[in-house]
Amino acid sequence: MNAVARAIKLIGIEASITPLDVPSGVPAQPFCQQTLEGARNRAKRALSSSGADLGIGIEGGVCDYAGKMLAFAAVYAIDKSGVDNFAFSAAFALPDEMAALVMKGKELGEATDQFFSSRDSKHKEGAVGKLTRVITREDLYVQPVVMALYPFYNSLPPPRPEGRGFSLF
Repeated sequence: MNAVARAIKLIGIEASITPLDVPSGVPAQPFCQQTLEGARNRAKRALSSSGADLGIGIEGGVCDYAGKMLAFAAVYAIDKSGVDNFAFSAAFALPDEMAALVMKGKELGEATDQFFSSRDSKHKEGAVGKLTRVITREDLYVQPVVMALYPFYNSLPPPRPEGRGFSLF
């Protein structure tokens, strides 16, 4: 919610933000494509259950790329007429020990807490904050929220897949 508020302020539009806890419909620790699916499900469910003009869903996930486990977030936005768009955050490689914990079934937040001997990092600075000591989870989410929202404030049509599927990495 704070990332969305920061993005809205950065864009310079007036909006009322109502946070909703809606299910993602994907596993607690999404992998690769499941991350975008979770963000899309959250956005659509938020829109349909709130009566808002726009639904925004954010989902954090991990994906294997070039032999490393990368963590990232997907942001999906959709309005009442079905106009939609999505964006991804920067991705960052996890230390092998954290990646091994995730591969054994831990959520990234649990793996982060175990690795750093911390508590509830997924609701605070997140893995990115623990690893970088500079960029927080909230910081990581602001730019993809702005990017997902551009068709709604910039009078530009979102890209259309022309019937193509989408893939991550």
